[in-house]
Amino acid sequence: MKVLNIGKCIVHMRKKRGITQEQLADYIGVSKASVSKWESGSCYPDVLLLPELAAYFNISVDELLGYSPQLTKEEIKKIYIGLSHEFAVRSFDEVRTQCNTLIKKYYSCFPFLLSMIQLLLNYSIMAKTEVMKREVFQQCILLCKRIKEESENISDIKDANTKEAFAEMALGNSEEVIRLLDNKLAPYSGDDSILINAYRMKGKADQAKIVNQILLYNKVINTLTLLNNYLSLNIEEPVLFEKIYSQGLQIIDSFQLKDILTNDVFGIHIAAAQGYLMEQKKEKAIDALERYVDTVCKIQFPLIFKGNEYFNQVAEWFEDNNCIGTNTPLDEITIKKNFINTVAENPAFASLRGDKRYNLLVEKLKGKLGETDECHKYRKS
Repeated sequence: MKVLNIGKCIVHMRKKRGITQEQLADYIGVSKASVSKWESGSCYPDVLLLPELAAYFNISVDELLGYSPQLTKEEIKKIYIGLSHEFAVRSFDEVRTQCNTLIKKYYSCFPFLLSMIQLLLNYSIMAKTEVMKREVFQQCILLCKRIKEESENISDIKDANTKEAFAEMALGNSEEVIRLLDNKLAPYSGDDSILINAYRMKGKADQAKIVNQILLYNKVINTLTLLNNYLSLNIEEPVLFEKIYSQGLQIIDSFQLKDILTNDVFGIHIAAAQGYLMEQKKEKAIDALERYVDTVCKIQFPLIFKGNEYFNQVAEWFEDNNCIGTNTPLDEITIKKNFINTVAENPAFASLRGDKRYNLLVEKLKGKLGETDECHKYRKS
């Protein structure tokens, strides 16, 4: 859908310059009422006034018109997947330039901007220098701010705020992260149950079940994420550490999460292994790594989010409500490389490299994921 947003642009630029409708009207030579109608969208400026307005605000006529093509969900998904593969086989600089061209073209398509922010955050680790990484994070922050200021979609605004916090954290700006996310500590309001019961009252029991399952899935994954963090925070408390890891394993087993591609299903074993090594418990560390390797080796490629028997409605929800649908946020080559390097190249496990069990696990992981030509190409680039 192609939309002219000239009214919004005039309001934004006028306020940015700190001038009134009357001041703008005097400069252009029209009435204040005309400016008011432009800004409300009830009419557009005469075409002959557009260059003068654009010059006054020091922007192009296209920017003044606020014209930007909009993309469908399927188009966004296709672009994301294509660029994700490009990052795996081409240089970071080349693909980032391609991303920037598309960002400029679709600057008013906020779901697309969110997908590009996610893409750049995911692949920022491939930037050649720390300076370039910081540039990427700063770019993501600016895009997030734009979405929060200009979008009227609450979901987009919340997503942008979370991504902005992630970028700020990557830059080491913890105070800014706290400012952005401090509302997360508000007491639980019970709105989940209210929504479910509202569907039940309308006689939509099937929809109530779907909503309940999706909300439960989110809570379970969030709980596992928090347990993963809590595990790392309590490495120096052996008894509590053991209990937290056990709770994480119980959640994974209870909700059959080994079938679901979620980072914390894998990550909790890595955090546990690192903690055990700090406690000088080498065998327990390798046990945790064995759970990690066994979980990874059961993954079926090509990767796609499929849910499981317990969460059998979540995949469709992902497809409808996520900019990349049920596809993975990273390309398959990068995912395989990350799975291997998490064990084989992790400095935390350097002390295990002479251990037979550890080396067998690394060999098993490499054998299962395969050393494809694409992986070799990626490593040499």
